[in-house]
Amino acid sequence: VPIYGGRLPAGVSLGEKLYLTGKFMRGTRGKIQCRMIEFEKPSSNSLSYGKIVPIYPLTEGLSQKKLRTLIVNELITFEKNMKYDIPASVKKKYRLKNFVSSIMEMHFPKSFESLNESRESLVFEEFLSFQYIHLSERRPNILIKEKRYNSSNLLEKVKSSLGFELTADQNKTIEEIKEDLFSEKQMFRLLQGDVGAGKTIVAFLTVLIPCESGFQTAFLAPTEILALQHFYTFKKIIKNAGLEDIIKVDILTSSVNQNERNYLLKRLREGKCNILVGTHSILYDEVVFKNLSYAIVDEQHRFGVAQRNKLLSKGENVDYLLMTATPIPQSLALTLFGELDLSVIRSMPSGRKGVLTKYKELYERDHCYRFLRSRILKGEQGYIVFPLIENTDSNFITLTSEFERAKKDYFYDMEIEIIHGKMKDIEKEYIMKRFNNGEIKILFSTTVIEVGIDNPNATTILIEGAERFGLSQLHQLRGRVGRGEKLGYCYLIIHSELNEIIKERINIICETTDGFKIAEKDLELRGSGEFLGDRQSGIPDFKIGNIVKDGEIMRKAKDEMRELLKSGKEEFVKENEIFILKANYLKKSIIKDE
Repeated sequence: VPIYGGRLPAGVSLGEKLYLTGKFMRGTRGKIQCRMIEFEKPSSNSLSYGKIVPIYPLTEGLSQKKLRTLIVNELITFEKNMKYDIPASVKKKYRLKNFVSSIMEMHFPKSFESLNESRESLVFEEFLSFQYIHLSERRPNILIKEKRYNSSNLLEKVKSSLGFELTADQNKTIEEIKEDLFSEKQMFRLLQGDVGAGKTIVAFLTVLIPCESGFQTAFLAPTEILALQHFYTFKKIIKNAGLEDIIKVDILTSSVNQNERNYLLKRLREGKCNILVGTHSILYDEVVFKNLSYAIVDEQHRFGVAQRNKLLSKGENVDYLLMTATPIPQSLALTLFGELDLSVIRSMPSGRKGVLTKYKELYERDHCYRFLRSRILKGEQGYIVFPLIENTDSNFITLTSEFERAKKDYFYDMEIEIIHGKMKDIEKEYIMKRFNNGEIKILFSTTVIEVGIDNPNATTILIEGAERFGLSQLHQLRGRVGRGEKLGYCYLIIHSELNEIIKERINIICETTDGFKIAEKDLELRGSGEFLGDRQSGIPDFKIGNIVKDGEIMRKAKDEMRELLKSGKEEFVKENEIFILKANYLKKSIIKDE
């Protein structure tokens, strides 16, 4: 058979057997032809035939055969010298393969079954290393606390005065938190739920347990707008229950003047304030509680671990509840919050009509604006959200440019206003108060309204440049409407050319209002770094594991590491020195959330 144009390759004699690797095809006159990529003589140590072989990315002048030879030589050296392995108890429990042999198998597996087993072992080891870093550094030792709460009578009294029934998920979550509060161990719990699922009322009701026993609670919010909203909501609920003489709620933000601040701090030290709602101002050293026993942090991803620990240091063995309105897929929750117990509220309060979502292209904007105008004329309110306040690129529609145009063309006879993150807190507070009172009919906004803003009369939201937002962010923005008894409307206005990628993402929002499904898809499409934002990612660049596809392994790794650390971090470190050393290398790739 003529090869190489009739010439034999160097080192090959006529009549020898060769194994050829290449693309075979039937040529003229029925002959089999092959554009040969590489060849190898029969051998018991062959790297390229008779087995599953790796295909590596190559650079010019480097063949698969040569690279395989280099790698197999390195693996032989690796096998002789590497003493590292997966912690013995975990390896035995889950029948994991030896770390070194798993590495060998990933390159030159004996079978596909063996390849899958090796990959699973390495993913488990990688996730276990991550959970060691996460749990040993982020969660303080579980502290024993003395029994300090007497009863939950106030909770039941306020609950019966609400005027509406809590959902099954809300009641279940309250029971989970109650069990933690009445236990002898410090609570460390994450409460997550979909937009409008009623997390805040759950958190507030549990605050009444410390109140009843004479202890104080801190309620930390990321923005002044949200803090004020919580403050007024709590005051209203307490008043309706006839408890304003028993439960005292105060608010502390940067807008509080010095005289009010001094008076408030004095009340706090003396224990005359039961619940302190506030922003980062609560974290200052001058803020001293008489007996803080419960801390709640709203929208926890806006705060770092150091801020959390600063808050916890203001009391003794403080029970801790973190809340988020951003639905986080379970796989990611296990990764980010492995140190926390998890409560989830999925069901919506009864009476909600939901939100109808549609996407429109740029040429259809006029219809959207006219529709919003028609809803305002019916006595309702709405939002128009933009990705940018202003931009030097005059071709892109921005908040400031469109506000003036819309005021002139569509809303000339209506009260409309702009709100965005660069404005002073006192100015934003004034605007939101007028909007909630119904004086302002439409808010032109950036994503400053993304979380927590609750106006049941707002029924319509237009999201300009919707393709520039993540799916979870679009879902959060949509959650600003449909919070009352009227049907909500959300128009996603696409500014870019509508290609298949944009259409796929936007269709997900239009087809479902399940925030957890949307978040799972968002994570899958964008990856954890973009989904969370690099600053608070806290997730390393895993070499093998995938937190979406390997979520069950992450769950097992979290459970196992929590058990291993129960006997004491020092003992675990002593028994697994090399494991800890390797974990610390992984630690360097984690983006800090401080």
